[in-house]
Amino acid sequence: MKLMVRQLFMMSFACVAITGCESLAPNKAVAPTTIAAPINSVLNDYIGLLAALSGTDKVQQSDVFYAVEKAQTQAPTTLNVLRYAIALACPGHPNFDPVKGKRLLEQTLANPERINSDEQAIATTMLNIADQWLKTQAEMRRLTATVDDRTRTQSNSDRRFQAQTEEILKLRKALDAAQQKLDAIRDIEKSISERSTTPTGTRESGSRDTPSQTQTPPVSR
Repeated sequence: MKLMVRQLFMMSFACVAITGCESLAPNKAVAPTTIAAPINSVLNDYIGLLAALSGTDKVQQSDVFYAVEKAQTQAPTTLNVLRYAIALACPGHPNFDPVKGKRLLEQTLANPERINSDEQAIATTMLNIADQWLKTQAEMRRLTATVDDRTRTQSNSDRRFQAQTEEILKLRKALDAAQQKLDAIRDIEKSISERSTTPTGTRESGSRDTPSQTQTPPVSR
């Protein structure tokens, strides 16, 4: 993302520089040396500032940003504020602050008469970069929130599924226990039923034999 943004504003500044040089071409009304040198110097200054801040040398990045910030603090002129705003809006260094940079760039562009057309173009380009960066970050936060929400929903679904699975297992165990009790009751009923179905003849024979064996003989007279 940083590389893409860096390429974007470097290409934009190259276009600004080319446009600035074309606008300084000699014509019949203006001498070639009247404003060419100052404008080119300004463009080179801003491009050099951005190149230093978007480089890989962390020490150089810190030193350059500190110098720009110090100049703006000591003398908050329009150009110093513009340089500070551009530094803040430039991605790739530790002091990158697109929110503050965007605000200062908008304030600067609200008074276009205080800066020349090339500085307006640079300020507009950096404002677009800062704005696009903020929109991208907002979209990333939205997507992250959506993913987190769906992850929580899935997690809740998983927990509900786990709870339902455990409940089903408990019900199955209770059902098995109840079935075992029912089988035991059936076995007892079967045993009682078998005992109560002894043949009738066997019972009667037994009842007749008992009195005959215990009958008292008649008394003789």
